[in-house]
Amino acid sequence: MRCNRWISICALLAACTSTPTVDTTAIETMPAPVSTTGSRPPTTAPVLEPTDFRSVADEITRSLLVMQPELVTDLGAGEVIGFDANHLLSDLSPRGRQELVTAAADGLAALDGYAITALDAEEQLSAEILRWYLEDIVTMAQYAGLENPVNYITGVHAGFAEFMADVHPINSEQDAEDYVDRLIGFRLQVMDLIDAVERMGESDLVPSERSLGIARWQIGNFLGDGDAESHPMVVDFKDRVAALVGEDQRWAAGIGARSEAAVRNLFPVMEDLDAAVARLDGLSDQAPGLVHLPGGEEYYAAVLRHHLGIDMSPQGVHEAGLEQVERLRIELTGALGDLGYAAEQDFASAMRQAKSDAGAMPTTSEPQRAAVLEMTQQTVAEAARAFEDLFTLKPAAEVQVMRPRPGREGGSGAYYRSPPLDGSRPGIYYLSLGGLEFGLLTMDTTTYHEGIPGHHFQLSVQRESQHLPLHQRAFDFTGYAEGWALYAEWLAANEGLYEDDPLGNVGRLRMELLRAARMVVDTGIHWAGWSRDQALGYMTELGFGTDRATAEVDRYIVWPGQAPAYLVGMLEIKRLADRASAELGEDYDIVGFHDAVLSHGSVPLELLDEVVDLWIAEVRG
Repeated sequence: MRCNRWISICALLAACTSTPTVDTTAIETMPAPVSTTGSRPPTTAPVLEPTDFRSVADEITRSLLVMQPELVTDLGAGEVIGFDANHLLSDLSPRGRQELVTAAADGLAALDGYAITALDAEEQLSAEILRWYLEDIVTMAQYAGLENPVNYITGVHAGFAEFMADVHPINSEQDAEDYVDRLIGFRLQVMDLIDAVERMGESDLVPSERSLGIARWQIGNFLGDGDAESHPMVVDFKDRVAALVGEDQRWAAGIGARSEAAVRNLFPVMEDLDAAVARLDGLSDQAPGLVHLPGGEEYYAAVLRHHLGIDMSPQGVHEAGLEQVERLRIELTGALGDLGYAAEQDFASAMRQAKSDAGAMPTTSEPQRAAVLEMTQQTVAEAARAFEDLFTLKPAAEVQVMRPRPGREGGSGAYYRSPPLDGSRPGIYYLSLGGLEFGLLTMDTTTYHEGIPGHHFQLSVQRESQHLPLHQRAFDFTGYAEGWALYAEWLAANEGLYEDDPLGNVGRLRMELLRAARMVVDTGIHWAGWSRDQALGYMTELGFGTDRATAEVDRYIVWPGQAPAYLVGMLEIKRLADRASAELGEDYDIVGFHDAVLSHGSVPLELLDEVVDLWIAEVRG
């Protein structure tokens, strides 16, 4: 039987002398639901004696991770932190949110009491990164009431099946038992979602009807035809159990039947969630932007900083986006003109024609979709060879290209899941193939972004960097991660990978234009008060088709502040490369710059200057 007796972090951190004041008025307290065995995480961490800063930092990180069991599994960090998390799911209730905030506040108190100025420069930077992360948790918790619990991109109702299939391990009988425990525990998470949806319905914070419609489609996808035996999660689970070496047939049949029963018991609560969302129909009559909601302006400023990792006002982001859109229109007009397109006369039509001329691969059958995945995997291999000489730090983990699980496909055209700390699972580059065809204009650019040298390089190196404290291996910052991936797209062009593919370079510029447009449209909606139609019109005037524009705008509506982080992050990385080159002159080495930027894990953009300063000092000796 697992031991759940944990000691509070402050019990052994003698430096904890005070607790910061935390405004948690937005976090409603409520009795916790009755728990099935193993369905809720403990509220405090196992403790190590803090003999040095790294042990203090790792202890603070443990205190956060034990309340995020899915993240522990995703990281493969159970043995690292001494916490068996694979049978647990996060507590999504207001009480669970409060406990996470309390742990972050306790961590800040621990840092306040530690002699940070006595540390060396690397450790001081590490302390600043951890402090930024903890303060962000406390800040964002004040706006919990403004979040959409059934966000079709980040909601657990959308991602649970994929997490269980692609992340939860089944390498032993215990792993399989844990899987069933999580199936049982998922009922409590759905109940928490229902409570949150009902509270939302009692307020003026109802999301757009379209976003709720997509959420209902995802819930319906989980429900399927109501047959537990043929449910994809059950079928996948039984197949994985059957693949266990030496597994007992009688045990396998029994746990297979238990998985069916667990999924069958999920159907009623998922139907209740669908009904709760359906009751919101017709209540969303406000414009889509946060600016129209009570407290929305403050929330948007906070969530923008949360994603960017640097202080920029909404107005500053909007104006910078307009400048970048104009720059990229000029570059694209020239690139399209060189290929014979009349972009100066009709930019949007020229963009659409170039996309059409680049061609597409059909995706209406499994063999056709397999061909796209195989070609993408080949592009990953070619990228690994092309960028061989630009990095000393390279991931040991492989990257696998695959389709998203049902219910996830379509929420994003492509996305990436990093390998765990122990390298037991490859990085996964998900490529959505749910339409009739897959366009080729931006295929290589997307692969550089999601695969090599983009997310796979950065996140895999981060996970594998055992010299780093745990928080720098475990936690991510959007502006840095997405900025690096967009920098990877630019790097491909800078290294001449498009010299023989001018249409592919148009695709690259088109994707960069999309990221600039995101800066304008996200702030346009949530700061300037744009309507959905106004945002769609802006996107289509830039040559993005109606379907793409609709998907992008609806993403910005339900996930405010995230989309501007891409180009802001890339511009910051390029600025720092230029600064380092100017300061070091002939001693500047792009390989060294890349290794320096990657070697500290994910970093808030406002601290990236310090990373580069450390490297410059090292080069100068």
